Amino acid sequence: MAYTVVKNERPSSLSSITDYFPNLEAWSVGFDREWRLLEEMQNALMGGTSSYPPYNIKQLSEDNYKIEMAVAGFSKSELRVELHNNQLTIEGSKQINEDSGTSGFIYRGIAGRQFRQTFALADHVKVVSSGLRDGILTIELERDLPEEKKPRQIEIN
Repeated sequence: MAYTVVKNERPSSLSSITDYFPNLEAWSVGFDREWRLLEEMQNALMGGTSSYPPYNIKQLSEDNYKIEMAVAGFSKSELRVELHNNQLTIEGSKQINEDSGTSGFIYRGIAGRQFRQTFALADHVKVVSSGLRDGILTIELERDLPEEKKPRQIEIN
């Protein structure tokens, strides 16, 4: 039995997520914000996002998540976590000490460069806690869906 490998290439004419889903309006109502977020994420990915610092996103349960980010060499005072308009932004800015500089290093493998990572959070996802331990920044997230947003049975009269 012979197998043929075919490389699927993305057509160069497709530049927007709406090119993949041309009739969004026909089957979705009120998702303007979500489609805009997808559009922004696509633009960021096509522009080449940074993978520094490395991170994991874990789903702990149906409504609980955890982001783990490797920030070795950064202290709490050099990190900033901010939530604004469903955008979770994590920034690191290393304070350069005049005494440490580059003197004495034969090889410097622990990166200390500035970084900024942004995550789009769904509606009703909130930050529960954050912590820094052993060079890993951990951010706990929870989806807290209001009672009126939960599915309910509609009685037919």
